[in-house]
Amino acid sequence: MEYRRFPLSCECGGAPKQITGVGFSAGRELVIHWRCARCRKKVCTVRPLADCWHTCFGPSPMKANLPSSTADDRRFLHSIGVRFADESGDSED
Repeated sequence: MEYRRFPLSCECGGAPKQITGVGFSAGRELVIHWRCARCRKKVCTVRPLADCWHTCFGPSPMKANLPSSTADDRRFLHSIGVRFADESGDSED
């Protein structure tokens, strides 16, 4: 699986050696608990998910390089009931 690292650093500039907890707040924010390897301070990082996406992938998530669908993909998706926004309610089957 391909992914991008989320940059974490303490006030002292140190980075985590190990993350002790990851979760989401009630306000839909990413919460990461870890201990700084340099100063040994317990750190809790809280960031909105939109900021996380922007940090890792840039300002426009809709412009990501996604593979285009092929005719086979569309046929398969139609077979399981998926309809695309550019299609009318009528099927061509």
